Amino acid sequence: MRSIGAEKNKRIRAAVLEILKTQYPGALDLKVLRFTLDNLGFPMTESSLSAHLKYLQEKGLLRAETKKGAGFRLVYASLTAKGWDLLDGNIAETGVDESL
Repeated sequence: MRSIGAEKNKRIRAAVLEILKTQYPGALDLKVLRFTLDNLGFPMTESSLSAHLKYLQEKGLLRAETKKGAGFRLVYASLTAKGWDLLDGNIAETGVDESL
């Protein structure tokens, strides 16, 4: 039996990928991503979101990019082709909920 925390993490990761799919092939500002997750019932800290993004990035399902300028730093995330394949059911990943 899986823990509730593990199941919640899988649902959050699936939600992140689904949100990023709406912007494909473009990217989404992490502040907007965090706001959208909050509206979907997944409120989280910046560090918690960062951990989920790192996991998905290590699996090759998304890309993260930092843009810096005079006095600002923005981080964007975008779905990869592998991430889209996962959402379409062409590949499987045990760490992401398949039923979202």
